[in-house]
Amino acid sequence: MIYNQYPYSIYNPTYVNPTYLQQLEAQRQQAEAQRKHWEQQKKIGDMVKAISDYFKAARDIEPEYQQEAINACLAEIAVQAAIDQQRNGGNF
Repeated sequence: MIYNQYPYSIYNPTYVNPTYLQQLEAQRQQAEAQRKHWEQQKKIGDMVKAISDYFKAARDIEPEYQQEAINACLAEIAVQAAIDQQRNGGNF
């Protein structure tokens, strides 16, 4: 292949305005930052909803089942903590 002939020659840096490329890259980075921001906002909303759902469900647990419910929740917390500990190389 001969890279100094069409169509490869259109990518020659001497034909491209570096300022324009920098602007495009800045726009791409800004769009990515905004996408990440809204993705994180959605995850925060999901966490808040999960806590709300937890308390709504807890209010419906009859007294004779409350200890069982607490034990199940604590067991799940322990499982999730162990998963996080493994992901972090044994550190909390």
